[in-house]
Amino acid sequence: MKVRTHRRTQMAAIALIAPWIASAAQAQQAEQAPQAEDAASEGLSEIIVTAQKRSESLQDTPLAISAINAEMIEQRGITSVAALGSAAPNLIITETPSATANPSISIRGIVDNDPILTADPAVGLYVDGVIVGRSAGALFDMMDLERVEILRGPQGTLYGRNTTGGAVNLISAKPSKDFGGRLQVGYGSFDEYMVKALLDTGELGDTGLALKLGFLHSQRDGTVDNLLEPSDKRDPGARNTDAVRAAVRFDKGTGFTVDYVFDSSDRNGRANAFQLRAIRPDILEYLNFSPAFGGTAPQVSPDRLSQIRLDRDGNAHDKVQGHALTLNLEIGDATLRSITGYRKWDNVSESSDLDGNGGLMGFIAAPTFGVAPIDLFHTSNERHQKQFSQEFNLIGSIGDDFEYVLGGYYFRERATENNPQGFTIILPVSAVIPGVPALPIAPGITLNSIGLNLDTLLSYRHVSRSMAAFSQVTWKPTALDSRLSITGGIRYTEDKKHLTQSAPLPTAPRDLTRKFNRLNWLANISYDWSDDIMTYARVSTGYKAGGFNARAADNNGFNPEDLVSYEVGFKSELFDRRLRFNVAAFHAIYDDLQVQQFLAGTGGAASTTVNAAKATYTGIEAEVLAQIADGFTVDASFGYTDRKYKKFTFVDPMTGVPADISDVAKFQYSAATTANVGAQYETGLGNFGKLIARTDWSYRSKVYWHPVNPFNEEISDGGVGLLSARLSITDIAVGGARASIALWGKNLTKEDYLLSGIDFGSLGFAGVMYGDPRSYGVELGFKF
Repeated sequence: MKVRTHRRTQMAAIALIAPWIASAAQAQQAEQAPQAEDAASEGLSEIIVTAQKRSESLQDTPLAISAINAEMIEQRGITSVAALGSAAPNLIITETPSATANPSISIRGIVDNDPILTADPAVGLYVDGVIVGRSAGALFDMMDLERVEILRGPQGTLYGRNTTGGAVNLISAKPSKDFGGRLQVGYGSFDEYMVKALLDTGELGDTGLALKLGFLHSQRDGTVDNLLEPSDKRDPGARNTDAVRAAVRFDKGTGFTVDYVFDSSDRNGRANAFQLRAIRPDILEYLNFSPAFGGTAPQVSPDRLSQIRLDRDGNAHDKVQGHALTLNLEIGDATLRSITGYRKWDNVSESSDLDGNGGLMGFIAAPTFGVAPIDLFHTSNERHQKQFSQEFNLIGSIGDDFEYVLGGYYFRERATENNPQGFTIILPVSAVIPGVPALPIAPGITLNSIGLNLDTLLSYRHVSRSMAAFSQVTWKPTALDSRLSITGGIRYTEDKKHLTQSAPLPTAPRDLTRKFNRLNWLANISYDWSDDIMTYARVSTGYKAGGFNARAADNNGFNPEDLVSYEVGFKSELFDRRLRFNVAAFHAIYDDLQVQQFLAGTGGAASTTVNAAKATYTGIEAEVLAQIADGFTVDASFGYTDRKYKKFTFVDPMTGVPADISDVAKFQYSAATTANVGAQYETGLGNFGKLIARTDWSYRSKVYWHPVNPFNEEISDGGVGLLSARLSITDIAVGGARASIALWGKNLTKEDYLLSGIDFGSLGFAGVMYGDPRSYGVELGFKF
C-alpha cells in the first residue's frame, strides 16, 4: 500500500472534538436509548418548505416541488450535489468531462451543459438563498443540510432569469440553542475515508448568539488504473477534499434575526477517466503504426476499461468559498428580509487527457517533420469567478385574504478563463504534401495519413450584471374558508453582458457588450377540496439571458431564450396521512432556444451558439410516499418528458449551408424517463438503539451528449438502473452520547454507465467518461 496523506488532518479533527464528547458524557447522566415507537403511528411527518419565500407545508404549495430532509439525505447516502439526481422525478445530474467539480443539471429535459463561464445555466442552484452563478465549480460536497428543495418548471417570478428548467435550493442547518456535536468517520472502497465533525455551541449565555462549526475531510484513490501513473492517489477518479463551514445565528426573540453562513471547500483530484470509444478508420490506421515508432498501441473500446494509459492526466484544483448574510425584521404582519451573498471559485487544472491514450508516437509534418509524440487532444485551464448578490424581500399579508411578496434583486459577476489546448490533427498525406498520395518512410511502413501537432488558446474576461424587481400576490377569500387560492406574479429583469477576449481570434481582440430585458409573469389557481386534497393549475414564463460564446471567434453574441409553461397538479394525503400522492402534468413551449454547435478542427475545441431551435416539452410526474406499516415506508417517483424540436437550424461546418434537422436532432444531457423506488424499515432494538435498513433503485433512460455529431449514437448511453443500500444501527447509548454504525453500498449490480461524452467532430474521434463502479463502506458516528 502507498503512504496515505492527510492522516494527521483526520486525527487532528478527532482530537479536537473528542474532549467535547468526553465532557458532554461526564456532564450528563447516562441515558438509555429511546425505544422505537411501536404504538399507533401518527402518519407521515409534515415537510416545511420555503419555495415561495415563506414557510409553508409541502402539500400546501401549489407547484411541482420535491423536498428531502436531513434524515433522508443521510439514509440515501447523498453527500454531494451530484448525488441529488434520485431526489425528484425528471431530474438528471451528471458530471462534464475533464473536471471534478462541474455538474450538468437537467429538469424536465431543460439543461445547459457547457461549463464555459459565458454560458448561463438553465437550472438555478441556490445555497441559503444565494444563487451559484456558474455550473462550473458547483459540484461541491454537502456537509450539514437541513433540507433540499427541487422546484420543477420555470421559476421566472420569484427566482428570475436562468431558472427555465427549475431551481435546486440547498438549505443549511441553523445553529441550535442547545450545546451538542457530532463526529462521523468512514472507510470504503478505493481506500476512501472520511471524517466529519460538527459542533453546536448552543446559545452563548443570554446573548441570543449561537454558533455551528463544521469540518469535513474526504479522499479516495482512483477508480481506474492509469498504467502510466505509479500512484493510486493520482489515478483517474481520485479525490481529496477539505471543507469547513461556520454558521452564526442571532435571535433574542424580538422579531429580528441574523443568520450568517460561511462555507469553504478545497478540492484536489483527477477527473474520471476519459476513454476513447469511437474513431474514424483512417485515424485508427495511422495510430496503429505507433508501436513501430516506439510508442504504445492505441486503446479504443466500446466497453469499460479497468486499466488505461493517460500521459496528460493532471490534477484539478478547485477552491470554493461562500458568504451568505440573511437579516429578518418583523414589522407588524410583514417581514422585511435582506439576503446578501458573495461567492468565488478558483480553478487550476494542470492537464486533462481527452483522447483516452498515452505514449502514442506518429509521423508528423508540423511543427517538425519526422517521428514525434502525438496526442489527439489535451487541455489545461485556469479559471476564476467571483460574484456579489443582494436581494430584498417584503413578505406579508393584508387582513386574512391577501398574502404578498415584494422584492428587488442585484447580481454582479466577474469571470476569467485561460485555456490552452494541444491536439494532433490527422490528414491525408496528399492534403499536406500535394501530389503525394502516400508516404513510404521505412520498409513495410507506408503512411496514407500524416499528423500535425497544433496548439490553440482560449482566453477572455467576462462581466455580467443583472437587476430585477418582482412581486407576487395571493388571494385566499375567507368567504370560501380560504380553500380557493389565486396567485399572480410579475418580474422585470435587466441584464448586461461584457466580453473582452484576446484568443482565439482571426483579427483584433474583441470587446463586446450586449443588454437584454424581460418581463416574466405567473398565474396560478388552486383549490383545497378537503384538508388533504388540493388541485392547481399554473401558467408561468421563464427567461434565460442572452450573451456570448467565447469559443466562437466569429459569433458576436446570441439572444435570450423564452419559455411558457402550462401545468396542472394534484396533491393529496390519504388514509390518515399514511399515503402521500402528488402528480403534475405539464406542457412547455420554448422559443429561440440557444444551441451550441461543436466545431472542433484546426482551431481546437471550438463551438458556436445561435438561437437555432424551437421545442416543446410535454410530460408527467408522480411521487408516492406510503407508510405501509409502523416503521416501514416506501417511496417512489416517475417522470416522463416527450421532447420535440419544432425547428433546429444546423449549419454544416464543411459547407456552411444551413438546414433544418429537427427530425433527427437529439436533446443532450437529459433523459425522457426517470424512475426512483426506495424502501425503508425501522425497528427498535431495546437498549441497543434502532435498526434502519434502506434500499434505493434509480433509473434513467437513454442519454445523448450532442444534438447531432458523427459519433453521437456510438457514444450515447442506454437506459441504466442503479441499486444502493444502507444498513445502520443508531441511538446506541454510550455514556451521555449516542453512537451509530452503518454499512453502505452503491451501484451494487456493477452497472457500467456514462456520466458524459464528447464527439470531436471533424477531428475524427469521440470518447466517454464512465461513472463510479460498485463501492461499499462502513461509517461510525457519535452524537452528543
